[in-house]
Amino acid sequence: MNQPTNQSAVLLIGHGSRNKQATDEYRQLAQMLGQRLARHVEPCFLEFADPPIIDGFRACVELGVSEIIALPLFIGPAGHQKNDVPAVINWAKIEWPHLRIRYGTPLGAQYHLVSVLADRLAETVHAAKTEVDPADTAVIIMGRGSRDPDSNSDVAKLARLLYEGRDYGWVEPAYFSLTTPRLPDVIARMTKLGAKRVIVLPHLLFTGKIHEKAVEQAAQAGLDCNVEVLTSSYLFPHPDVIEAIVHRFEQATDGTAAMTCDLCKYRNKFDGFESEFGLPQTSDTSHGLRGVPHSHGMGSIDIEAQIEALLPPRYKNGTSADASPMPAADLKYNADGDVAWGDMWEDFCDLALAGGPAHRDALLEPVDPALIKLNPSGYATTLDELKRGLALVTNLPVVKSKSPGWIGITCDSEEMAIWLLRAIVVENVFARREGTTLLLPAGPHFQLSDQIKSIITVVAKTNHYWQEHIAAQGSMK
Repeated sequence: MNQPTNQSAVLLIGHGSRNKQATDEYRQLAQMLGQRLARHVEPCFLEFADPPIIDGFRACVELGVSEIIALPLFIGPAGHQKNDVPAVINWAKIEWPHLRIRYGTPLGAQYHLVSVLADRLAETVHAAKTEVDPADTAVIIMGRGSRDPDSNSDVAKLARLLYEGRDYGWVEPAYFSLTTPRLPDVIARMTKLGAKRVIVLPHLLFTGKIHEKAVEQAAQAGLDCNVEVLTSSYLFPHPDVIEAIVHRFEQATDGTAAMTCDLCKYRNKFDGFESEFGLPQTSDTSHGLRGVPHSHGMGSIDIEAQIEALLPPRYKNGTSADASPMPAADLKYNADGDVAWGDMWEDFCDLALAGGPAHRDALLEPVDPALIKLNPSGYATTLDELKRGLALVTNLPVVKSKSPGWIGITCDSEEMAIWLLRAIVVENVFARREGTTLLLPAGPHFQLSDQIKSIITVVAKTNHYWQEHIAAQGSMK
């Protein structure tokens, strides 16, 4: 890494990935940024990769600098930037009181990123085998998706900025997960509106599982809708990505960096996010406080308050957690009248900690195939709803089984399928496995508010726990 040429260093904070190519690209970007700024840039990660943020601070301190400019390399403003990183910065200020620490803002919606997206769009059009009038072309900017409306709104803003001054018929936002509209749904809508070609621009910095699955989703949606779908590359290594970071660096150093508190769900009571209004800044030892000693240097940080803030709302104020079934959540519906499975729960961590399917009184078992033959339309309706709901809460491929009475989820590995199977059976829902495919019961008599809801709930819970806790701890190679 670059040797410092002055008394300040840049701490570049990436999210982190289990994909080696993604972390290699991130380190390459850090090197390019150091060359552009002519100063030391220390790369670190929030989670999933090393070094953690606290080790990045230590490395900068060991260089002897008196000032650290901490730049969060996040696409948009959300919990990581608003909670996890400030928590470790507060710790660092206590540990090294002589340090001046400046904190930048995430990339957000800015001119340089509009330029990157415009170039990715032009590259994709140039590489196409046929010509399609721009007026008949729909462009979709696909963001990662967030539980923070502030972050999601940046994707919509970028879509509008890319639309202005260009001749494309549509430029629309879509999201990979955590919010709607999802990518396949927007592709379907654009097709119904008359688009003859759809171009997807992934608003992602680096490669990784999300980009790979987005490409797959786009291709499948194209087949389903009988429309040409082209997907561009991700943002890096376009040179304007570096310029976007430089812009945030300059704002941090000249004192003009400003947080978007006017649109923050922690500062304002947004509909649907009332329970998060007023929550304190906090983190945990898997994210911002990863690597922070438990018995040293915590200073005035109140650990009990942090634990309290991390708990789901119904376990705050000293209420004990128990393993009894969670109260049945009311079904939520979208504008089309379909169950909004992705918005059923306030937070998947809440569901994973103490929740479970409403169906706990008897084992939910596979049905007799003879019953399916008696009611094929009812069985088809069950399969369609299970497929839609399971896809929304897992972002995994959902497949129909060759054997009647089952529906399958294609897991990332056999290890994942085995773990989910065991966890689901504990929840009193029968399951079986064929390789990486996890199979769940489906029957013509299954009711939306009973068996269907129970299956989707237990899969949402167990899949989240696997993705965020088991796999993240290194069980999945």
